[in-house]
Amino acid sequence: MSAVLCLSACKREKDPVVAQVYYHKLYLSEIRAGMPTGLSTDDSLALVHDFVDSWIKEQLIIHEAENKLSPREKNFRRQMDEYRNQLLVNAFFDKLVADSTEFGITDNEMTEFVKSFGKQYTVDKEIVKVNYVKLSRNSRLIAPVKAILFDEGRRQNEKAELATMLGDSIEYLIEDTWLYLQDVQNDVPFDFSPNKANNKYVEKDVDDYHYLLVILDYKNQRSVSETEEEQASARMMLTNQRKKQFIDAYVDKLYEKAMREGAITQ
Repeated sequence: MSAVLCLSACKREKDPVVAQVYYHKLYLSEIRAGMPTGLSTDDSLALVHDFVDSWIKEQLIIHEAENKLSPREKNFRRQMDEYRNQLLVNAFFDKLVADSTEFGITDNEMTEFVKSFGKQYTVDKEIVKVNYVKLSRNSRLIAPVKAILFDEGRRQNEKAELATMLGDSIEYLIEDTWLYLQDVQNDVPFDFSPNKANNKYVEKDVDDYHYLLVILDYKNQRSVSETEEEQASARMMLTNQRKKQFIDAYVDKLYEKAMREGAITQ
């Protein structure tokens, strides 16, 4: 792509246009803002190529939608107001519970929780912790993504860069969370054996797609108290319960105050 190849040559320009679809323009500064650091020149060009290609297709769809939808079908004012209100509520709630010292969980509380409720969180099916990425078979991102994903140190240290590289248009999972093995196998259309030590890294082409899979851990079953990770998860759950109770009480006080002041009519 000529626009991609001229990126370095166009540095003398203030903010050159890299691509244009009808009246929509993609500027060099927009590409730079989404680029991870530490990539080789070839990997950077490959990422830019995919970014520009994805942007062009998105703009084409937006242009078509603008032309084919009626004004009524394009009126999202109500949804936008609802979305803004929800963002306001969420931001306010986050501010209310921002002081983490107010919602700490003691070791004794954790012990009592495990004794009372630990059995409810026992998993009796196979679970697995994996990272995987699904790319098109000819994607230029295969090499740079594999270099990070299949390297233990880079996978941990460059997770944010990897997420930026993959963007929103590619199917991937790079969070280290436990999942049911059956659910993962439903998403990944090939067999893999998570309980074999020599099967940690899996790379496979299926139809038009290229899969990169890293098996981080596997268990037949677990309980909430089994490892430090589950302990941390349980502590977070208890903390969130305490925060919710605080917010509910705050909202109740707001309601009572408004009723006393006559601010509510029904």
